[in-house]
Amino acid sequence: MNITHIVSSLDSNQGGPPQVVFNLAESQSLEGHKVNILSQYKRINYKKKTKFKRFKIIRGSFLIKKHYIPDFDFIKKIYNNIKNAEIVHLHGVWNGVISLSSLISRLLNKKIIMTPHGSLDIYNVKNKYIFKKIYYHLFEKFNINYIHGFHFLNKNEYKNSRWIYNLTKKKILIQSNSIDTNYIKNLKIKKKLTNRKKIQITYLGRINKIKNISLQIELINFLKKRDTKYQLNIYGPDDGELTELKKKIIKFDLDKNIKFNNPVYGIKKYSILKNSDVVILTSFYECNSVLAIEVMSLGGVLLCTKNCNLSDAGKKGAVKISDYKLQNLVKSLDFLTVKKNAKIIRKKALKYAKKNLDINLNIKKILKFYRNINKLN
Repeated sequence: MNITHIVSSLDSNQGGPPQVVFNLAESQSLEGHKVNILSQYKRINYKKKTKFKRFKIIRGSFLIKKHYIPDFDFIKKIYNNIKNAEIVHLHGVWNGVISLSSLISRLLNKKIIMTPHGSLDIYNVKNKYIFKKIYYHLFEKFNINYIHGFHFLNKNEYKNSRWIYNLTKKKILIQSNSIDTNYIKNLKIKKKLTNRKKIQITYLGRINKIKNISLQIELINFLKKRDTKYQLNIYGPDDGELTELKKKIIKFDLDKNIKFNNPVYGIKKYSILKNSDVVILTSFYECNSVLAIEVMSLGGVLLCTKNCNLSDAGKKGAVKISDYKLQNLVKSLDFLTVKKNAKIIRKKALKYAKKNLDINLNIKKILKFYRNINKLN
């Protein structure tokens, strides 16, 4: 098959979708398919960023960056690649690149798959609700109605996206984001000798309001009143919240307990996640967190809040789930910092990842989904 993936941006501040697209493209290429990715980017961070031999990345530019409106040259590239594609796989929604790609696919009568990455979930639609409602009725309604199949990352995302007209009549695949568990397993990660006088808690990802990092700061402040043995290390690009969070740290006098760090990638990132006593994710909403997938695949210890869509992993004991109350977060943290409990979580996380998150298993399902879409008249 000739497969074209289109995503608005591959920059690191876009969170998980760029990594997901890379993993899909690589795995599909290994299965013998011709794969292209079209996107804008300034900098790519990927485990094999110097070896894009298996798939091709076609770079575009924006005419208007705010809403990812492509310039004329980018539009030409989109048109030419869609023209030659058997399957067009769109990632995300509510931006110019995706809307235009959908329109061109309609005009060329091409088969389209969309992975919304949570963008059609009613929770996210409420963000900039008026803009999205107008955008939907003027542009996206016709494009989305044309799409042949939707790939949702979990049952909740599908359920919360059923406000879309005709969605239940479309081909649907519900499957988590995936990771190359064999690649992760074979990484040579040394056990880091850290100052064990402090329990190392890690957050890794965008410093964005939806990530609710403010709650993590409140948690450390709460714990500091009990003792001072907790250290919170935050890694990631600023996505609009860094200044306010730093003010809060100063207010609570936590500069010795909380540290901001630049984004990390590759083996350095995996080493930090595996060697942390606890990795924390307190988001107001997560569709299918790549951070969570990476932590479980590494056999790490993850504490997350209930809106992170990890209930299945929680039921299997692969992660610890808490509500947003500080007292309950503290109880969960105390549980995870008991060595025996942490060891059990790590073991179950590895087992869950191997069974549910391995891309070498999941890629066969999505390729079968493509083939079924291609059979449609």
